[in-house]
Amino acid sequence: MANIHILPEYLANQIAAGEVVQRPESVVKELVENAVDAGATAISVVVRDAGKQLIHVIDNGGGMSKDDLAMSVVRHATSKIKTEHDLHAIRTLGFRGEALASIAAVADVEIRTKLQPSAEDDGVSSTGWVLASRPGESPDIRPIATSVGTQILVRNLFYNVPARRKFLKSDLTEFRHVSETMQRMALSRTDVRFTFHDGDVLVFDVRPSSLLQRIRDVLGINADRALVPVSMVEDGISVSGYVGLPEIARQSRSGQFLFLNGRPITSRPLAHAILTAYEQLLSTGSHPVFVVNIEIDPNKVDVNVHPQKHEVKFDNERAAYLLIQVAVTKALREADVLPAFLGDLPLASKPLQGLATPAAGGITYVNRLTGEIVHSQTSSSPPPTFPPVRSAHGGAVAAALFTPPPKTEQAPVFQAGSQYILTPTADGVMVIDQHAAHERVIYERVMNKHATPAHAEQALLFSVKITRSPSEIVIVREYLAEFQKLGFRLDILDSTTIEIHSVPTDVQPGNEEQVLGKLIDSLQHGGTIPKERRFDHIATMFAAKQAIRRGDRLGTEEMQTLVENLLKCALPHLTPEGKPTFFLLPFDELSSRLT
Repeated sequence: MANIHILPEYLANQIAAGEVVQRPESVVKELVENAVDAGATAISVVVRDAGKQLIHVIDNGGGMSKDDLAMSVVRHATSKIKTEHDLHAIRTLGFRGEALASIAAVADVEIRTKLQPSAEDDGVSSTGWVLASRPGESPDIRPIATSVGTQILVRNLFYNVPARRKFLKSDLTEFRHVSETMQRMALSRTDVRFTFHDGDVLVFDVRPSSLLQRIRDVLGINADRALVPVSMVEDGISVSGYVGLPEIARQSRSGQFLFLNGRPITSRPLAHAILTAYEQLLSTGSHPVFVVNIEIDPNKVDVNVHPQKHEVKFDNERAAYLLIQVAVTKALREADVLPAFLGDLPLASKPLQGLATPAAGGITYVNRLTGEIVHSQTSSSPPPTFPPVRSAHGGAVAAALFTPPPKTEQAPVFQAGSQYILTPTADGVMVIDQHAAHERVIYERVMNKHATPAHAEQALLFSVKITRSPSEIVIVREYLAEFQKLGFRLDILDSTTIEIHSVPTDVQPGNEEQVLGKLIDSLQHGGTIPKERRFDHIATMFAAKQAIRRGDRLGTEEMQTLVENLLKCALPHLTPEGKPTFFLLPFDELSSRLT
């Protein structure tokens, strides 16, 4: 007798439903997303017993015909995509064709629907239809008098799967999950009216409005005083929304909402990008409030990652990470939340600022990143061009980094413990980690120069040959283009020998073999790196290995130069890996400790 057999359809459906329908919140999410995709401008949701007894979703969308209604509860039946090309450019919230089939496998479902009448209405589309479905049984469809749109009633969730129902949490916990989903949906589509009831109790009724008003209505935040607008566009990625001031930070992540092209998503890296902008502003255990939407070409993201569609993959997640980080940091600084001594942050504007020099009859341009001064012959001369500043995570940042050099005298600097540099500012004492600060300076110097490799390398008077294992030579061959961008000019002579002709300008004479060897070792143990992130990864490693060590003694001039270069960086407060480079000890805190 054969031991392998095909499962009955109703049992296979129950198993498959477990991936999509995990709790009442999953049902609410799928049904509301379907309503949005149907073009609804008003959606009403009613739950009883936290959705365990009843979930009732009503919309005024396009409705369904009798044939579509019959297909709606069939697994893998969908109106959202038709070809493989559609799958790679998804613009709807739903697309799998599994939601209604999964729900119908674990609950009693009733669907009432009516098509929007057309100009050539033949009387058929004016008829409403109702579908009644029970798990394991064929659905029954009959005509009914109903309004245009769709109503879906889900009763007795998981009644035929006792094990799943037993593991549901308390009504309070399950309702909290449903409520958070309704908040996310209401914040993602401010053009839709959402009405949400817990039994007979109205939780909220929000009408089409601005995002700021929607945040006020849904989250109960005094938005005018507590939120800061965020807006930035670069390289086809747009970031918009609002972030909260530090004083409204919460002890949980309940106030954090991320959207991708209007789709609610969960992304720890992108949430971390926002958190890094609050470095030193929040106490341990506090979480910032934010509602941020990312707009990007659907072809550059993959939303077909998780059955519940919470997670997504980016072609270049680091570009999105950096843009969010810079946009939020810029917003906080403009709101006078970040200390003023951080200097200008990247802004998508003209890269040079001209300083008139009447005596010479021309214009002087100052590059605040490098300190370079360029003189134009006449006031009509076009501004010189500079390679773009590279972002902390690989993306190019067009930046207004060029301002007149300060006329104030240099602040005194002191070294403490051969590890920290202390210097006074207008706000307090700045305590700088010398190794972390030098990492940031080297990294931005490398990223700025790699667009013009000739300025990134120094030729060796005599070439240097080094011997490595065949596996390490394979690493060099694979990353040869990135090494060249960094400033290395190499020849692979055979399976064990490399000849070095040029090295990056930051490499000290005599250290050529050591520096290249450390980079090779790191790459060999670093795992697979996407091609678009390779140079950023190598630049980050190079900066970490070339930076001065903690414990190195520095002279006064060296410390002053390091502080100046750090404050000229695009993101001076973080290393390329996102660790803080300094913290500020406010004068008020010093006073409180000494009194």
